[in-house]
Amino acid sequence: MYRQEDFDGIKKQFTRIMTLMVAGLIFFIVISIVIANKIENWAGMIFLLVGICVEIFVWGVYTAPIFSYYRFIRDLVTGKTREIEGLVKGIGADPVYKDNKLYFYEINIEEDGVERMLLLDDQKEWPQIDINRLYRFEIHENFITNFTPLTEH
Repeated sequence: MYRQEDFDGIKKQFTRIMTLMVAGLIFFIVISIVIANKIENWAGMIFLLVGICVEIFVWGVYTAPIFSYYRFIRDLVTGKTREIEGLVKGIGADPVYKDNKLYFYEINIEEDGVERMLLLDDQKEWPQIDINRLYRFEIHENFITNFTPLTEH
């Protein structure tokens, strides 16, 4: 399900937000220097301080999640995947905050008598998974990259 287009899309989004972050930082630095030279040094420092606070806020709220998702998709597209077969025992009702600072649905499966938990990305559209149905999962670590049903329901 993950293709190079997914990676290219998130890479473009990350590049765009980083360009805006750098432009914003340059803007705040230039304006604070102008204010410090024209008005008062303390006014320029306060403007720069406010600008840095805005940059930190934007990084934490917008840029960091995009960067985390970018790294996640990069790993899925460039990393090794393997296939397993398992009977779905349960599906989390709501996404949970896991591993890469992203949200995933927890899928509990039974593989050769052993229960394990797989993670399904909540940012991507997936076909419905039915409980008590056998599936073939393509996984990277414990992240589902694709799945196909093995039995008719």
